Amino acid sequence: MPTARRARLAVVGLGRIGRLHADNLANRVPGAELSAVADVDEPVARELAARHGVAYMTSFDELLDNLALDGVVIAAPSALHPALVKRAAAAGKHVFCEKPLGLECAACAEAVAAVDAAGVTLQVGFQRRFDPDWRALRRTLDGGSIGSLALFRCSHRNAEPPNDEAGLGDLIVDVAIHDLDAARWLGGEAAVLHAAALPEGVGATISLRFESGALGLIDVHRHARYGFECSAELVGSAGTARCGYPARRDTTELLARGSVSAPLALDHAERHAAAYIAELAHFAAVVSGAAEPLVDGADALAALRLANRAAQAL
Repeated sequence: MPTARRARLAVVGLGRIGRLHADNLANRVPGAELSAVADVDEPVARELAARHGVAYMTSFDELLDNLALDGVVIAAPSALHPALVKRAAAAGKHVFCEKPLGLECAACAEAVAAVDAAGVTLQVGFQRRFDPDWRALRRTLDGGSIGSLALFRCSHRNAEPPNDEAGLGDLIVDVAIHDLDAARWLGGEAAVLHAAALPEGVGATISLRFESGALGLIDVHRHARYGFECSAELVGSAGTARCGYPARRDTTELLARGSVSAPLALDHAERHAAAYIAELAHFAAVVSGAAEPLVDGADALAALRLANRAAQAL
């Protein structure tokens, strides 16, 4: 196990989120070093490896068998995640897996079991749990200043669909799964769930009643055009806390002559830039034995089960 030295990590799957993780590991995560990258598209892997001065491979097995790695960051197409997690666990590597953990609950459960059996750790990429604004919401709720939770509300909107949409999963599994994980994190388990969708899967709403009796309301949209929004509101018995509204920058609303204005984030990479770095820094600490995953396979499996419930309700 690495201690004083940095965790040696490789990124597997070099779409836009994989490239983001590779760039962060190479430049912005002090506790880790980017040791290699891998992708079945050899020119893509070669170009990124050259940029960061690391090895590249086109085979996951070759990567695991030939490099001294402490862990892997899996950012391949979602359907491949369970098999890659199981292969990494069998090789004794700690795993950071992008959300979703997979597209089918049975395969994800097998991956979680494989990780447990191998004695390695699994962290899943629900970056909101590392976002400063969302963590402030959790602290506010835990501190009791808004009383007991009555209503959780969340809006999650993209300006336009991603170019690699086909490999990510549908609107619920790719987009709303973030919100469902956040709902569990802040509101607890859901006893009742209803969902409705716009035509062609461009948008949806999900309503929840938590086991505590509190209510939840989520709206997601893949082509809202104006920018990226990831806002939330917690209404409690003694007050309300909220974060992430479009007219908010660094948690400060800018008001003048009856209007509110502020720059908008254009995509998730900009809105959650600090969170993407923080989650990998935490994974490096997990690999070193200094921390436990804040969001693990059980959380990912629970979020996927909620996503399946929502999809079945449409």
